[in-house]
Amino acid sequence: MKTTRTTRTARAVTTACIAASLVAAASLCAAQQETKTTLTKLHQSYEKQGRRAHGMPEYGKRVQFAAVVVEASDSFGGSAVIRAADVRGNEELARLTPADDAQNRKMGEMRSGAKFTASCEVGFAMGSAYLTMKDCVIRP
Repeated sequence: MKTTRTTRTARAVTTACIAASLVAAASLCAAQQETKTTLTKLHQSYEKQGRRAHGMPEYGKRVQFAAVVVEASDSFGGSAVIRAADVRGNEELARLTPADDAQNRKMGEMRSGAKFTASCEVGFAMGSAYLTMKDCVIRP
């Protein structure tokens, strides 16, 4: 049976689409990778950069860390904000905002002293005593 030009072209297009999908999936996985660290190490990196998150190697990347709630409240915009300390301390090192509505509800229910693990993106901060962590996903 002869393979027609149309069939060969269709196979080539299909192969190209599959390859592009695999590359896109690999890129998405790489973009979602996170580094495990501690709030203390992140805060030290922030301090080392003169309290400028933009200069941190972790800036704009996802990180995972254990923490404890110093205080949970709402922002002016109505979304939950968690003031967090490292699990070994009680000094506020970061402020966390939620990734979505479900996380907003979960963060709004947290109480002072609660321990949790968070996966967040290191956000922009400059001159403040604490780091800004955004798009956070909380796991008790």
